[in-house]
Amino acid sequence: MSDLTGRSGRGLRALLWTARITGGLYVTILVFVIIANFLAASAEPAPKGREWLGLAMFPFGVLAAYALAFRWKLIGGAMALLCLLGWLVYVGFDADIIPIAAVVAMPGVLYLVHGCLARRQVRSEQDSGDPE
Repeated sequence: MSDLTGRSGRGLRALLWTARITGGLYVTILVFVIIANFLAASAEPAPKGREWLGLAMFPFGVLAAYALAFRWKLIGGAMALLCLLGWLVYVGFDADIIPIAAVVAMPGVLYLVHGCLARRQVRSEQDSGDPE
């Protein structure tokens, strides 16, 4: 762990940018899928009642969470993982969906790891800088 939180912080920055790039990629893909779905002339009826709950968690909740994570890593990462977990509960942990959810959850996990490591690094720097 010392190489991730070392003085240069290169590992911590790499972790952050990996989370940002993959999260940004998922945001882009989700936005395109949402736009394409609304623009496509489909015979499917509009979502009703309980279906909006599932849509609120995925894709809209995950989309909002990854957008928040650019600024607030811990909050955005936790929100993304909670939305995905809620969505998995909603759809019933289907074996076909779990691998997809795991891939989409990776930026959230990276944001959480980065946020925790950065917070620990700041605390250790404050502790070492305080003359007691």
